[in-house]
Amino acid sequence: MLRVPVASLRSGEMALDEATSRYVVRVHRLRSGAEFLAFDPEAALEGRARIASDRLPNASILVDDVRPAAVLDGWSISLLQAVGKGDKPEQVVRDATVLGARRVLFVETERCVARAVGDNRRQRERRVAVEAARQAGRGDVPEVGGPDPLEEALGSVDPGSLRLVCAWHPDTVPLLRALAAWHAEQELVLLVGPEGGLTASELELAMERGFTPIGLGPLVLRTETAATVALGVAQSYADAQRLQEDASRLSGGRSSDDLAHG
Repeated sequence: MLRVPVASLRSGEMALDEATSRYVVRVHRLRSGAEFLAFDPEAALEGRARIASDRLPNASILVDDVRPAAVLDGWSISLLQAVGKGDKPEQVVRDATVLGARRVLFVETERCVARAVGDNRRQRERRVAVEAARQAGRGDVPEVGGPDPLEEALGSVDPGSLRLVCAWHPDTVPLLRALAAWHAEQELVLLVGPEGGLTASELELAMERGFTPIGLGPLVLRTETAATVALGVAQSYADAQRLQEDASRLSGGRSSDDLAHG
């Protein structure tokens, strides 16, 4: 079923804004009586919607069965991402949304080329997140903020979180090995530097704030690619843990080894 973002979703009759009306009526050619799934990414709600009127500029819908939208429970992931140039921030937001990140905080580092972020870019990033959520079947969108100075961003991190920084260092460990210390009640914070990486002093500061340097393989990755890889591996790990927890509940808490010998 078609999924359409609708702000301030509620039960009953609602008028769609002009952009959403055009999307439903002109792009998807839905007419009165057609149904789609409406979701409110800010409130994380969804409901079945039927078009009451397909007249533009403002079509109207009837909404019922409003309920909490599909979101990933537990295993919270935050991304601290150095600001990139061009459309790289939008790429990061898009991938972070479909890979389940709860928060994306852009940070300014010494080697960042792009600095200023205006309202127009922030609005574009939100549109990118909403569209990515629509396509992925996600019922909410990540919180997007910044850019903040690196030291300020590091200071905002929960000291109880598992903190990992993508960087080469003599103490660097593979990401999967580092994730073995992560559990469902704990936030995972990933820090990704700019093109050229964090400076030695920035990496030292991050490590002083509890970040463990991790590696993503033998090759050098672009900053936006590194974010995608790290988020993908983390989400895959979390999904495997969810499946293991579900299997444990179904078996009454018995382990797979117990079942094999039971």
